[in-house]
Amino acid sequence: MELKDEIGQFAVRIKKMLPQVQTEDSTRNALVLPFIQILGFDPSEVQSEAVLDFGVKKSKKVDYTIMKDGEPTILVECKHHEDSLDIHDSRLSKYFRKTKAKYGLLTNGLVYRFYTEKMVKSKKNQEPLFEFKLTDTKAATIAKMIEDHKDYFNVDQKQVAS
Repeated sequence: MELKDEIGQFAVRIKKMLPQVQTEDSTRNALVLPFIQILGFDPSEVQSEAVLDFGVKKSKKVDYTIMKDGEPTILVECKHHEDSLDIHDSRLSKYFRKTKAKYGLLTNGLVYRFYTEKMVKSKKNQEPLFEFKLTDTKAATIAKMIEDHKDYFNVDQKQVAS
């Protein structure tokens, strides 16, 4: 099945599921994790709630970490599907400082914002590389964006795009 078809089918399923998705945890499990799998990541590459150490008695959990060779490659921060992402952009910045991850995804299961480490660490530009709303954007458009930027999120790639 083509990526655009998978995304289209998933968007239809999401609209039906939303009334039952009541918590941030259910947003992660019902909306975000299936989308990560649609992107082509194997569940064995996805670590749930990885703990990042921020010093004395301060540790934070990133919702999902996509791993490659034991190292975090992509950080995924999830919020409840009714939450606005605008107030959460800075959280990825903190996480990048504590890992070797090069890419990030901030999502509420409906809106997806893709970032590179350089974009997040740069105080000048914290705009996402690209963003879409799964239920409002045509599946073919989303698939094209992902295909155009797939090198940014390819954990098997030796040289990562910057």
